[in-house]
Order: sequence, then structure tokens, then C-alpha cells
Amino acid sequence: MNAAIFGAMVATEVRMRSRRWSTIVTLLVLIALTWQMVPDPATGMTMVAIEDARVVYNSQCLALGSSLLGSLMLSLAGFYLVRGRMQEDLRYGASAILAATPVSNSTFVLGRWLGAVAYLCAMAAVFLMTMLVLHAVRGEGPIQLGVYLQDFALVLLPMCFFTASMALLCESWAPLMGKAGDVLYFILWAMQIGFSAGISESPEVVWSLPMLFDFSGTGSAMLAFEHIVHTTHLSIGVADFNKSLPPFVIQSGFWSVTMMVNRVVCALFALLPLLPAILLFHRFSPDRVKISANNKRRSLLGFVNRLLRPLSGLARPLFSLAARFPNLTGQVVADLALTLTSNPIAILIGAAAVAIGSFAPHAVLGGALVAAVASWGLLICDVSVRDFQAGTESMSGTITGGHTQRYIRQLLATLLLGLLFTAPIALRWLDGEPVRAAALLTGLFALSAAASLLGRSTRTARTFLALFLFGIYLSTQVMAPALDVVGANGVATGTSVINQMVAGILLCLAGFGYNRWRAAA
Repeated sequence: MNAAIFGAMVATEVRMRSRRWSTIVTLLVLIALTWQMVPDPATGMTMVAIEDARVVYNSQCLALGSSLLGSLMLSLAGFYLVRGRMQEDLRYGASAILAATPVSNSTFVLGRWLGAVAYLCAMAAVFLMTMLVLHAVRGEGPIQLGVYLQDFALVLLPMCFFTASMALLCESWAPLMGKAGDVLYFILWAMQIGFSAGISESPEVVWSLPMLFDFSGTGSAMLAFEHIVHTTHLSIGVADFNKSLPPFVIQSGFWSVTMMVNRVVCALFALLPLLPAILLFHRFSPDRVKISANNKRRSLLGFVNRLLRPLSGLARPLFSLAARFPNLTGQVVADLALTLTSNPIAILIGAAAVAIGSFAPHAVLGGALVAAVASWGLLICDVSVRDFQAGTESMSGTITGGHTQRYIRQLLATLLLGLLFTAPIALRWLDGEPVRAAALLTGLFALSAAASLLGRSTRTARTFLALFLFGIYLSTQVMAPALDVVGANGVATGTSVINQMVAGILLCLAGFGYNRWRAAA
């Protein structure tokens, strides 16, 4: 194959993905999280702690800790950012041209895979530069660029390979092109974290088959770390420490030859999803994928919604109710009715959430709330982008109030759906735990504002979905007030509630301003 053509394919992929608003938003969030995950030791918090003692912020400590935490973030957010190119080709009519080009399926998929890997590596490079700035501000000792490059390459490259491979597999096989692929990958991502924890319990650092599937690098690095410090009582992430204990110093030369070979072979194993992707690639054949967004029968969610279609009749009275209300109120009710009618599974989940929230023991309300909010987030991430996906954005913007009122009604409909899912729990908490109830209400408001702003500005549901799923995972692992967004952990404080309300208001104002700007453009 002509190398120039192949290079042009890869460069085009990088440019197309880099120009998205979703990339800018994710990078800003990534930079903000980077500053948060390397706290100033003067505050009593540290990124790496060993038996209640902090680890000195030298190059090896910061490089290893940041690469591991970055792997978790990029492996999730990167998948949802890489996805969507095939669907864009279908939506914009480029699929017929690409299908007719004299390029084999393997070459086409491989070109897109390399473009995705280059894009993820570019994001990792921005992350690395942020860490170097942080080292200059909070680090202890000289910046050893070689140490950073080694740790980032050994940890992040296998992750980039696997993330891009899974994204191409979901893009190449029609049943996984929708939300089914999004949910499947999140499940695999969460399972891999538990799988990595099992690797770190190995008695010695040797070659093993599980290490070859440790694509995030978490298990392998933690295992090597434990054998260097000779203890399993260590924490990577924001943790407190005992200031009276002398700090540990981790020297360079962290990776043994065996571990480096393991990571290289793991990177090769990360290419395995590419094989079925090439074999299953649909070549934009109209009998295997449809341009219309109405073709839901091939997705798991669409199949379930089709089975539950009789339940949509329960939402039809809402349309009559909407016709009786004037202006914005009626539009909000109509938007809510449209969401429930097009997703009958939401009616089933909502009924289950109301029943559990009303009658379940108080001790299980937190877990039930996490499940309800996670289901709600998966449903509402499409609300602010469905007009764009259906090609009716211009038409829906001509009704009373225009683009700005459409933004407001979709925001309110999103919030109203969340209240329907969680109202019983909020009411039960109002009596004895008002702070948790306030956290739930302000959290739903802030999340609704974030979903509406990110959906409208990036024109894809996956920007919010990636950040939302990562936030849900963090909230179940870290008992911090700032992460207890909906009060599920019971550690939210008055300050965190106020911060959430302020964040929601700022997100609303930003969304309102953006939509006014888009309407005037």
C-alpha cells in the first residue's frame, strides 16, 4: 500500500478527533483532575502513601503515580472520545464514498486504529506536560524526563492500544455501535480494575498469563511497587499521611527487565480485538447498518425497548397533559413524555426505583440511589443531542423561544426525570438526614446542567457519558464529600452541597450563553 495514503488516513483521523469540542472539554477536565490528584503535602494529603507515611515527590514517585491514575482516566474517557467516527460517516453521507474506495477492510480499520492510538498518545502527552509543570511547582528533586517517559510508555501504551482496539471493534460491528457497546466497555473497564487488584496479590514478580491482560498496568505496577517497599499497605491516589513518620524515597530503576517484557507482550495482546474488528467490519453496507437513527433493532437497548413497547402507552397521557399547559411548562412535560415513550425501559426502571426507594430498608438506600442515578445518566445523555442526531435541530429551534428555550426545556426535562427516579429517597432523607437530601437535589441539578451543556456544545452524548461513568466509579471508591455528588455515601457536607449548587448555576449560565451565541451565529 502507498505509505503516503496510509499516512494521510492516520493524520486525518487525528485532526478530525482533535478538532472536536469534546476533546477540549476532556483535556480541561483531565488537567483539573491532575492538579487535584497531586495535593500539596503541606495540606496533610499526598498522592502516594506507604503505611501512613508519604512518599517523596521525586520523578519516580510522580511519574509512576500519575501514569497509573492517568491510565484509569484515559482508558475510560479515551474510549468514548475515539468512538463515533463510523457513525459520523453514516450521518454525513461519507460512508458511500468510503465504501467505494480501493482500500481493503484491513487497511481501513488499521488506519483508523493508528489514528486513534496517535490521538490517545497526544492526550497522554498533554497529561505528561501537565505533570512536568506540577513537578516544577510541588516536586522534590530534579525533573528526570527519562523516568517520566519510561513510566508513561510502559503503563499507557498498552492501555492506548487496547482502548483503540475495543473502540474499533464496537465501531465495526453493528450490534455494538450504539449504547450496548458503551455499556459493555464500561463493564469491561470496571472488571479489569478488579482483575488488576488480583495480580498485585501475587507472591513474586515473575512472568504470568494474567499480567499479559493487565492493559491498564495497574496490577503489574502495584505488584512491582509492593516488592520494592516490602509491604502491601500502600495507596496511590489522594490519601492522608502521618507527618511524624519519615517519608519514603523511591529510587529510579523501578521496572525490572521481566516487567518491561511483560508490558511489551501485553501491548501485543492489546491488539487482539482488532482481528474480529477487521472480520466484522460492515463496510457501510446498507443491509448491515442504517443511516437512520430509527434503526434500533440491532442494539441490545433497542431490542429491550422493542419488547417493552407496550409500556410506552403509560406515558401517552403526558402528551395530553402537556397540551393543557402553556408555553415552557407544556414543552417540558412534552419532552419528558418523548423521553419515556422512546425509551420504555425508563418506565420500568423508574417504577422499580420508586418502589425500592419507598419501601427498602434505610441501610440499602445509598446503593439503590447509585443504581437509579447511573440508569438515569445513561438515559439522559442523549436528550440534548437527539435533535442533532435526528437532523431536526434547525426545525426544533424555530418554535417559540428558539434555541435558548429548547436548551432550558431539555434541561428541566432531564432534571424532572431524575426527580421521578429519586424522589422517594429524597423524601425519606428529608426527615432525618437533610444534608443528604440536599446533596441529592443539588447533585441532580448540577449533573443535569452538565449533561445539557456538554451535549449541546460537543454534539455528542459520549462526552458527558464518559465523565459521568468515571465519576460514578470514583464516588463508589473514594469517601470524599466532593465526590458524594448525590449523597449516596452519606459523607456530603453543607460546603459540598453549596459548591454543587454554585457549579450547577455556573453550568446553566454557560449553557444558556452558549445557546444564545449559537442562535446568533
